Amino acid sequence: MKKNSIEFRSLYEKYQKNCQRIDEIADVCEKEQRERNEEETAEYNALSRDNQLLSMRMATASIDFNRENPDARAQAEKLIRENAAMGRRTELMFYQERDFTGMVVSDAAAGKIIPLNIQDILKPLEEGFILDKVGLPMPTGLAGDYVWPCYEAVDATVLAEGASLSDTKIPFSYLQASPARIGLAIPVSNQALNQTAGVLEMIVRQVMPKAVQQLLNKILFSTEAVNAAASSAGLVGPFVAASASPVSLSSTPTFLELNRDMKAKALESGIDGEHMCWIMTKSMQAILEGTPINSNGIYVPMIQNGMLCGLPVYTTNAIRKTVVSGKKATKSEGVVTWADYTIQSTDTIKFKVSGDSEANALATISASDVSSNDIAQVTVYTEYIGIGDWRYQPMGLFGSLRFTVDPFSKARQDAVDFVLNCDYATKTLRPEGFKVGQVAAVSNS
Repeated sequence: MKKNSIEFRSLYEKYQKNCQRIDEIADVCEKEQRERNEEETAEYNALSRDNQLLSMRMATASIDFNRENPDARAQAEKLIRENAAMGRRTELMFYQERDFTGMVVSDAAAGKIIPLNIQDILKPLEEGFILDKVGLPMPTGLAGDYVWPCYEAVDATVLAEGASLSDTKIPFSYLQASPARIGLAIPVSNQALNQTAGVLEMIVRQVMPKAVQQLLNKILFSTEAVNAAASSAGLVGPFVAASASPVSLSSTPTFLELNRDMKAKALESGIDGEHMCWIMTKSMQAILEGTPINSNGIYVPMIQNGMLCGLPVYTTNAIRKTVVSGKKATKSEGVVTWADYTIQSTDTIKFKVSGDSEANALATISASDVSSNDIAQVTVYTEYIGIGDWRYQPMGLFGSLRFTVDPFSKARQDAVDFVLNCDYATKTLRPEGFKVGQVAAVSNS
């Protein structure tokens, strides 16, 4: 093993040891529900300073390694393939730590470490988030106590000549981020792992960013908590609370409804609006692109060049609520009635229909095609439109993105699991600065 590889391994192990100790301090404080004491604060500051130096040295060692090993990526793929064939785990750690941005491929069993200085690992991930749309940074590699600051307005006072100023209490409110673990698994067949060139790069630049985007977008934009664990961990976006009392919108929302009842109402809360953005599905965007602002006069579509009411539009299907249910038919004298039914795994589903209401979905089925006991799977979707100032919904990824290449879990399917774990936090600092509009179902009368 070359000198620079040995040096990087030593730096990496020291860095990991420091991170583990920081986690231990945080765990004790959380368990005892207290702030760090003086001794713990001194240790924490020393560990943080040490990690800053280590990150600079890792960056230098990584550059040296990649310069002297131009085939480092091929070495990393070879290591992954060999470990999978031998039934050993491989760890891939993605870092964006001050001076070091890259990936570390490590073999826990053999102790081999390959640093890859890939500068654009996290770029596709950042570009897939709403923060990129409204010009805010997506913090990554966060560590230690991270506090979301909320800067409120401070009133100035007009005074007579010679009068003294009284102290102004700046209403800063600091909310501590509470990162929670999120995870997902991406199976890759052994055939693909062994035969596909560039499989590591594909996972890093395509599969991993897309999977993380989809999960975090669902957390951030859904009108319901993703699951009970997300709810208890505080991993919910601003629309969960806002959807409890949504703004009522027409089946085709009007410019007046959106501008007056949503944008203006959000601004009335006192937010500055500098980083406001609309959230809707691509289908709703398409509808509004073909809907005029006024029914008379010059035709001007509501959405032009991705802008609505002067604000950018961000599209995601995560804001749409979808409910799937089963129905069983009874037919008598040509009249069909549908009753609620729990679909079984052994059932044959004759109809799969969808609509913005149950009645509209079932109306797409012709009575002449239905027999008694036929089963239908009905998908009802509710369209929502959201708006808010995303300065007041900070979010960030803590530490590193951790991939484990697991050759055991999918062994019976002759596949390898790429299991991702990372720590993520988000917080709604100004709930009143976010509004949700519920789009009415189309009348079937």
